[in-house]
Amino acid sequence: MLSTSILAAMDRIKADVAQFLQASAVEDICREIGYTWRNRALGPVVTIHAFLLQVLHGNTACDHVPRLVGGRFTGEAYTQARMRLPLELFDRLLKLVCQALGRCHDQAARWLGHRVWLLDGSGCSMPDTPELQQAFGQPGNQRKGCGFPVVHVLTLFHASTGMLQKILLAPLRTHDLAQAWMTHNELQREDVLLGDRGFCSYAHLARLMQAGLHGVFRLQQKIMTKRLS
Repeated sequence: MLSTSILAAMDRIKADVAQFLQASAVEDICREIGYTWRNRALGPVVTIHAFLLQVLHGNTACDHVPRLVGGRFTGEAYTQARMRLPLELFDRLLKLVCQALGRCHDQAARWLGHRVWLLDGSGCSMPDTPELQQAFGQPGNQRKGCGFPVVHVLTLFHASTGMLQKILLAPLRTHDLAQAWMTHNELQREDVLLGDRGFCSYAHLARLMQAGLHGVFRLQQKIMTKRLS
């Protein structure tokens, strides 16, 4: 039943993406962050809508995107337009959507009366450019010139709805715990933060307690070994 409702919602967004992310919202954020653009076929509004449709259609190829939006441009032009958009625009749009859907968090199922959030880290491969290599680095088991830069990604999800609330990017060799505290401002008092043993430390738990939050993490291997011995 849940998968059916998700698919139905995706179909509605695909049918009219502009209804769910209005042009005025995109343009207002562009002005607020000082991003300027020319009137062209692939302005920020069309590019953002095209990007959403690309993802909703299973991350289809860029050359397929013009057909999805009925645009008279090439896949290469769309790729260049997407690269022109600043990262801050996507970050602000994510915040806007999360704020608009904030009531879903409060209405969703809770655990013993608490909202529950999932914190987890991952990585994402990127194009092999000197700038990305310098900023993020690549896995040590790959020879120089033979691998791809990888960004460390820290994500915060709402457990009941699955909504992605926050994304933090960092160099590949960044520990998950290093940025964990930066997600705390997305939570409310009495919320529960759930994560693996990488987030388990006295300092992290202390910061959660100071903010009136709760943390549920698996014990570190060293701590478990000491207790067993």
